[in-house]
Amino acid sequence: MSNAGRAFLAVVTFLGAFVFSWLVLRLFLPFGGIEWLGNLLALVIAGVAARNAWDGAEHGLSRSGYAGIGAVALGMTGFVLGFFGPMLLAPDANQGPMLGIFITGPGGALLGAVLGWLYGVKQGAQ
Repeated sequence: MSNAGRAFLAVVTFLGAFVFSWLVLRLFLPFGGIEWLGNLLALVIAGVAARNAWDGAEHGLSRSGYAGIGAVALGMTGFVLGFFGPMLLAPDANQGPMLGIFITGPGGALLGAVLGWLYGVKQGAQ
């Protein structure tokens, strides 16, 4: 994989891991007056995930690796477009962000997983 592809993979993995771990830490671990600790932990988790994605892309990926990358990339893209798009296009609609949470995010993740797996098959990955 080229360095540009590895960088894209690392950035997408970092952003996805940061958002997910930040949300999980905020929801399930009450930090009280030290909220910065949750932010720091989410940053560390995202950094480790991005480093593993960078190193894993160097050695080649399996079909499930391609499926995971596709799921994260299209799932995050679908979520962001479905969540923030209605806020920008129809600010008076009170249920607009639910589109990203319940439809475009999961739909993008499912579509990305299928397309990533098919791409892995085309590349001859095991």
